[in-house]
Amino acid sequence: MRNTVNMSKRKKDISAKTGRPCVIFIPCYRDQKTLDGIARFAHEANWILDTQYFHTAQIPKRWHGDGALVMLSSRDDHREIREFVEQHAHIPTVDLASTAKRITLPRVLQDNIQIGRIGAEHLISRGCQNLGFLWQSHNSFHDERCSGFKQAAAERNHEVVRIHAPGTYVTSDQDAIWLTKYLEHVERPFGIMAAADYLAPWVLQACEQANLSIPADIALLGVDNSLEICELSSIAISSIDNNTEQQGYEAAKLLHKLMQGEPPPAEPVLVPPGALHVRASSDIMATRHPHVATALLYISDHYQENSLTQKQVAAQTAISQRRLHDAFLKYVGRSMYQEITHRRLQQALKMMQSTNITIWDVAEACGFKSAEVMSRLFSRTFGHAPSYFRRPKL
Repeated sequence: MRNTVNMSKRKKDISAKTGRPCVIFIPCYRDQKTLDGIARFAHEANWILDTQYFHTAQIPKRWHGDGALVMLSSRDDHREIREFVEQHAHIPTVDLASTAKRITLPRVLQDNIQIGRIGAEHLISRGCQNLGFLWQSHNSFHDERCSGFKQAAAERNHEVVRIHAPGTYVTSDQDAIWLTKYLEHVERPFGIMAAADYLAPWVLQACEQANLSIPADIALLGVDNSLEICELSSIAISSIDNNTEQQGYEAAKLLHKLMQGEPPPAEPVLVPPGALHVRASSDIMATRHPHVATALLYISDHYQENSLTQKQVAAQTAISQRRLHDAFLKYVGRSMYQEITHRRLQQALKMMQSTNITIWDVAEACGFKSAEVMSRLFSRTFGHAPSYFRRPKL
């Protein structure tokens, strides 16, 4: 304890001597990508960043600094974080969660409604007529993602079944048996969106026990794009990147403005989702319309060609372009043009987040006629220019 106190005093002294702002990060759960985003801005702004709580789960006593980034939770075991915020009400503080709503703070949040919508649209576009949303606990992340999922499904006349994963789902044989029996009786192909990646292996296990094929019988999608789960499971799991690195960066950026005396925003800042990463668990074209399936496969193989047209896609089928257009709206939930644009935008988003390739080269690689066209579509679809999603390394 004495070492922690001394460390806080030393940081205060260093801040006073150097003029560098001293900021503390106190999350209710560990997310390395969030910390990476915070650290990226801290490096740019020349902060002193206190991350002891992230690594030790110990809040320093008598801490003195210039600002705080926190993830508040209403759970009893996180009471100490709420108490820290209340004790340091005199310094600018930004919250990266929204579960402790009784504490009024500027907030930078994931757009969980949009994450849910993307999940429903993806599973429907893969031909899943029947949908389920897998959740574990009532929190803002799971509830909002479920709400967005149900909204998008309802707009396309699909109903959603909520599947609850009890707290004992990892250790209880009865829980595993229940899910296995449940999935044996769903009408297939059945699409499941898990509120978070860590829930997805439960579905994989149940499908294996029920001799159900993934993705032919059960298409599965998660959220977070946790590579250790998504790419190292028995079947690679599709997932939506919740863009927590950008969330951390934007939260730190907002805190910096508050520390400089700027007023807080009137509403929470919403950070748009990152890319949809399609892997084996939902890599299916299960549409009941054979010509739509043919067209989707052709689009998947050729969307990176900037000369691709709807007429060219329709020519691969035995029906007219008009009839194919109507079938796309019914079975995929969007037009051929929208499907082509969706594929191009998702690939461009992945490249912007994972490479340092120029915007012009990204546009060319993804089938856009120019970087200007791609930028306009980015702004219209994601609310930001392509550069917003770039993740430079420290």
